[in-house]
Amino acid sequence: MHRFTRIDEGDTQRYQDVAAGLAEADVVVSVMDAELVFWAVRAEVPVLFFDSLLSFWSTERTIEDLAARAQLVRWSDDETARFVFDMLTPHERILVAHLLATRSYAQNFPGVPARIDSLTRAGASHLQLCGPIVDRDALESALSAPPPDDPPDLLINLGGFQNFFLDYESHNAYLDLLRRWVTELATAQPELRRILVCCGAFREPVTETHGDVRIEYTMLPHKDFLRHLAHAPLYAVPPSLTSLHEAVILRRLPLLLPEQHYGHVTNLRSLRGTAIADHAASLIDLGTRFEVPEDDLGGTRALDRLTRELLADEAEYRSFADYLSKRLADYRQLTDEERAAAVDELGELLDGPTPAGLLEHIGDRLVPTGRTS
Repeated sequence: MHRFTRIDEGDTQRYQDVAAGLAEADVVVSVMDAELVFWAVRAEVPVLFFDSLLSFWSTERTIEDLAARAQLVRWSDDETARFVFDMLTPHERILVAHLLATRSYAQNFPGVPARIDSLTRAGASHLQLCGPIVDRDALESALSAPPPDDPPDLLINLGGFQNFFLDYESHNAYLDLLRRWVTELATAQPELRRILVCCGAFREPVTETHGDVRIEYTMLPHKDFLRHLAHAPLYAVPPSLTSLHEAVILRRLPLLLPEQHYGHVTNLRSLRGTAIADHAASLIDLGTRFEVPEDDLGGTRALDRLTRELLADEAEYRSFADYLSKRLADYRQLTDEERAAAVDELGELLDGPTPAGLLEHIGDRLVPTGRTS
């Protein structure tokens, strides 16, 4: 097991919180933290940048424009560099971080190879495609471990759920919507003896019994969750990239649940034409009013509002619940051969060199981009 020798809490937007670490670092590793890349580049410390969402980041600027701004960040005085960086949107800062990093790595997904090509043409020849950025040791352990003592008939994974807008207390209509549907599902389908619903919102476990069906809402340690997933006959999850990568490695085809946030909208759109997308449940199928703004924050806010409206209108909710139950029924009818073929199809879209393999001989190539040794 790998352990950190020291953990320091801090905010990477504040230079004073990272200055000491930069002063003693041989190399900086940043996982989708553009601020940390900024400080590392300004301090002339080699930096490795990992990004699991490269095709998602949006910008109205050309890549050439972003590349020019990256050069200003690298070579200008401190005040100018900070000003140029701060004028970028959060999505643009991630793209500029790729241009600034000594080496950067992007997890594969439809649209990522094309984005890598455009960044490479703008000067980011150090950017490499990689396969799943996941805990492979934990996944391999899950595959070799015996099944849980009481495996669920249906495993539902709602992820961490929280982001820059969604939370557990107020912007949480999606959780209420799914809980109501799961309760009705347990009553209507008693053959689902045990339904396990995992989410960061359920840190305090709750167990409900509806007829002969037990529903458990909980948050499992990741390794325990993966062991349940490895042996789950039925698995449902929103279109989260990490969840997709884990499911493919464990050879489990998920039913994709409706979108929680705007990122899920773009993920599902990128999978259009695949078997997993053909069987997915999407709010868009319920009508054009469920189309959301093409914006991370705006789209997420709209989804939260729309799910809240579904809960408030009984007729609208019934339409949603019947639709989702039909999607689950169709998913359950898939043969083992159809599931395996769908997993293989998705696996080809997500495949790539392992991060560990790419990093194996990195030590002799850690010359900061744009400089010579």
